[in-house]
Amino acid sequence: MRDKLKRGDVEYVYGRNRLFVRDVMSIGDVIVLFVSASISSFFRFDSFIIPEFLYFPLCFVSLFYIAFMVIMQAYTKLDLSFLRFGIVRLTISLISAYAVFLSLSYFTKSSGDISRLWFAYNFVACLVLFTSYRLVFGYVLYKTGTIKKLRPAFSVIYSKSYRNVMDAITAATDTHRINVLKCIELPDLKADSHFEDQLEAEIALLRKSVPDVLILALSKEDRSRFSAFLPLISAMPSEILEFSTLTTDNLKSERGTINMSSGQPTEWVVVAGLPLVRSAEQPLSGRGWWIKRLEDIILGAFLIVLFSPVMFVAAVGVKLSSPGPILYRQLRHGFNGKDIQVLKFRSMYTECCDPVTSGELSQVKRGDPRVTRFGLFLRRTSLDELPQLFNVLNGEMSLVGPRPHATNQYALYQGKVDTYFSRHRVRPGITGWAQVNGWRGETDTDEKIRQRIACDLYYIRHWSIWFDIRILFLTLLSGFANKNAF
Repeated sequence: MRDKLKRGDVEYVYGRNRLFVRDVMSIGDVIVLFVSASISSFFRFDSFIIPEFLYFPLCFVSLFYIAFMVIMQAYTKLDLSFLRFGIVRLTISLISAYAVFLSLSYFTKSSGDISRLWFAYNFVACLVLFTSYRLVFGYVLYKTGTIKKLRPAFSVIYSKSYRNVMDAITAATDTHRINVLKCIELPDLKADSHFEDQLEAEIALLRKSVPDVLILALSKEDRSRFSAFLPLISAMPSEILEFSTLTTDNLKSERGTINMSSGQPTEWVVVAGLPLVRSAEQPLSGRGWWIKRLEDIILGAFLIVLFSPVMFVAAVGVKLSSPGPILYRQLRHGFNGKDIQVLKFRSMYTECCDPVTSGELSQVKRGDPRVTRFGLFLRRTSLDELPQLFNVLNGEMSLVGPRPHATNQYALYQGKVDTYFSRHRVRPGITGWAQVNGWRGETDTDEKIRQRIACDLYYIRHWSIWFDIRILFLTLLSGFANKNAF
């Protein structure tokens, strides 16, 4: 944590939609490089097919062009409102890439092996296509009104005594190029008794919109009065900033009351002239969302094909072992706290799976009489979890993430750990960091609950594609058979 206020205002240019557009633009640049090479080949060699001896020069120039664009922050600092200004940077990057290649060719005495006319055509074609591509792209964004939608989305929940915070944020929409989606004012003590229902509906709409940044400006009284709604807010996958009048001297003593997701604030920031504490960052970074989703789709589809014979045998075994359906659907908390139906091979007798006839389902214990013999085998080998691969493809779950818990167990976990609901800031997983570290199975002690949630929050804060691969590898090594699986 940095104990000093940052100088100047933080500029939020990393909204998910903006990052997606920038990624599309960078991929478009790569496509333009190869299209330009093909056009140049037609003018020089009367064929759109690029000669083999030009493959290396083309790849060399392309890599250096992208490298110079990254160095000049042509993608990360690009203002989507003025795309034409990016033409200067791309021109400099293109000239620099060609200069490096031609210089190396000259000093290595290999310039005679390349077609100078082809390179001249290619330079002109790249410049024309890059410029046209950006101008057309910017014009379409402007005419369709998409530019404003690409601005980072802000929402504010504030007490009446902190109305000035909301006013400052809404007044900064143009200067900071942000969108203010929703502002929720908490009532005073004289409000009618129906306001809590209205507030719950407002927060439900807020969770559905998922702003990039959520600002909380709550008095101590309102924080206490509406504490029941804070878990729902902490489950949102947004960056959460909290207005604070604290100084760096007394910050440490108030640390527990500020942060509701990780136990301590990460840093001070200033937005629209307001001192704020960043209590939760956006999980998975900006583009991590679609990278992780792509990972789930590709690996999920592969694993369904790989384990299809095993799932077929398991389905037959369930059907023959006891009467009833093959699959069991259990209601659990998912991403952003939403309820999802998690698929599993039925491992218990049918009458024990129905909450209507058996009451609220409790966790399975060792030697539980509700579990069938074949179901015991499925649970010990974790094969009963395989149908959740279809939850992954459907976007309700991920291959790796915090394990989803049954909705009727929410009170148990939330009562033990205040930061419990923060684990819903990402999609729940079939396996996770807690599971490969041995914290799976029945949570019959407070220590088990705390350790599991601590592992989940650690995973969210430290996510990377390599972390996922590591967890999947450890799951394949030891996750299918575990002493805590019964």
